[in-house]
Amino acid sequence: MSLSKKILYILLPLLAALVAVSFFAQWQYVFPVFKQLERKDAITNFERVIARFNEDIVDLDLHNKDWGAWDETYAFIQGKNPDYIEGNLGAESFRNGQFDFLFYFDEAKYLYWHGIYDSESHSLVNDGSFAQLVVDRLQAKISTVELDLFSIDTHYMGFVLIDNKPIVYSIRPILTSREKGPSKGFILRGRYIDPNLISDFIKQTRVRFEISPVEDWSKKYSDKFTITEIDDETLEVARYVFSYDVPVMLVTSFFPRDITQQGKLAVQSALFASILLGFLLLFALWITLRKVVLGPVTHLTHKATAITNTKDYTKRTQVETSDEIGELSRQLNKMLDVIESREASLEEVLHRLKELSMTDSLTQISNRLKFDSVSQMEWRRMQRETQPISMIMCDVDYFKQYNDHYGHVDGDECLVKIAKTLSDSVARPADLVARYGGEEFVILLPSTDLDGAIHLAQTVLDKVAAMQLPHENSDVAPHVTVSLGIASVVPNEDNSLRQLITDADNALYQAKQNGRNTLVARP
Repeated sequence: MSLSKKILYILLPLLAALVAVSFFAQWQYVFPVFKQLERKDAITNFERVIARFNEDIVDLDLHNKDWGAWDETYAFIQGKNPDYIEGNLGAESFRNGQFDFLFYFDEAKYLYWHGIYDSESHSLVNDGSFAQLVVDRLQAKISTVELDLFSIDTHYMGFVLIDNKPIVYSIRPILTSREKGPSKGFILRGRYIDPNLISDFIKQTRVRFEISPVEDWSKKYSDKFTITEIDDETLEVARYVFSYDVPVMLVTSFFPRDITQQGKLAVQSALFASILLGFLLLFALWITLRKVVLGPVTHLTHKATAITNTKDYTKRTQVETSDEIGELSRQLNKMLDVIESREASLEEVLHRLKELSMTDSLTQISNRLKFDSVSQMEWRRMQRETQPISMIMCDVDYFKQYNDHYGHVDGDECLVKIAKTLSDSVARPADLVARYGGEEFVILLPSTDLDGAIHLAQTVLDKVAAMQLPHENSDVAPHVTVSLGIASVVPNEDNSLRQLITDADNALYQAKQNGRNTLVARP
């Protein structure tokens, strides 16, 4: 596997881990913050609704206080102001004061006067059953709780359920305009929490809500908020409203889940940004690695491979950076310098060894091994070119007697001189003079016919004789002589190099039979 793939296989899981960690962190820690903010915002808006109810109670109570601390009311409850009802307790007063019923109680806590406003007919109606419910409810409260209804500091207000309808009420003592007593009774003023009032509150608070009266008082109710996620778009917040520790109604409000939607969008955007950033980082890292690491490493690999394949140790890498890869390139070049130097020395040694292996150590001309190699190559070349090739086999006459008489040292010297004479006799680079074995020599003559070979052989005879090397034990002449066998042929499929050598050797044998110091040629 390539280095680039290995790095890619490492970076991709890292990117996936980065995305997974980012998603987990966003969903586990960031998104809950949005949900918490949403709940806090919903509770804050819900409390605006409750605050609006309290404002309505306070407003009703202040209105009731104005009527209770008034000399005309103080006289009316004592039966001294007969015009009070006509001047103050008409339908207009109910409508303008925004209350639905008004009850006056005297010092004996008996109902002195009451009025109930009918919003449909815009008039006061006489609803005895409702008035009786109010009286019964008040008497039941008085019998169970000690209510100080006649103190100048009497101040009761809140919510109450009458006939299973939630009502805002206020109770104030009847005093003089200077808020002095003694109190001659008390006023109970109330307002229905009806759909019209709720609609007005929704417009004012901009919070959609609804109310449900408490039907079963035997249960225990909590005044804590309950928050319910109805769906992805709506959050429900509810809480029971108490009045003097008595549960009156359940207020339920509904809020759009804009914050969580924004949170989801933020999480998705952050996740998308993480993925995009991860890919950008991966791409940037990949480009950087390719430029800083993979590119130079690939260059070094290709150079090293090329040098290995071609064995050309003169080539050099060209990574010129100041980092570790540049240092590796410089060290590799130094190593190539050493290899090149050693390679040159080795090639020189090998060339020398090859030359030595192809050279006769005594005469310093080519040996039998080189003759075999060159003769095969020249044979194939002459066969391709349809040219003749000739061979001269040369043997020193009575050389054993020469060694026996003059000694091996002089014998070796004789062979050296004979070899030099043979080498001096040839002129073309392709011609080859080799020691064939012992006192035998061979001359290979490419592109030479039989006549040319005979001419060269005669030259050799003459030059050897001209050296006049003494040979007292020779039966041919008092000096060293040679016998020559010549053969020539045009190479083709019907003949062979081996046959040419055999023919030349047979011709040499014939020359010896003819008395030596002569040449014999065979076509």
